[in-house]
Amino acid sequence: MAVLDLSPQLLRAVRTRLLADPALRPLVGNRVREVASAREEWPFLRVDPPEVGPYEAQGWRGCTCRLTVHAFLRGARDLRPVQELLAAIAAALDEADLALTRGELLWLSHERSLVLPEPLGPGSWHGVARFAAVAAETV
Repeated sequence: MAVLDLSPQLLRAVRTRLLADPALRPLVGNRVREVASAREEWPFLRVDPPEVGPYEAQGWRGCTCRLTVHAFLRGARDLRPVQELLAAIAAALDEADLALTRGELLWLSHERSLVLPEPLGPGSWHGVARFAAVAAETV
């Protein structure tokens, strides 16, 4: 089965949602990136290109996607601020009804999140939120 890769449309819709989310805006502003520079202003989010696999069901053809959103935060003495940032990401995307420029988002689900200390020094954190999605179009 050939993959109909709708991940670019999904990535665009996810980034748009994160940028527009009222709970995330005060936390990261417009700093939602696909590629971050070494001089990036913190805090910020980075959305990785999705991992893509085939999806086919009766009347549908598309792709499964595993999506990862990274959250980078400095100046926090404990985990709470990065955990709150991850919770806001999950709330913005879990079961979101996102419009794609091609195809449809059949589902988007938060799978898990984790927090890692960032090696840039005390108070620097790296949060990782993982999502699974299916995007397809009718055949």
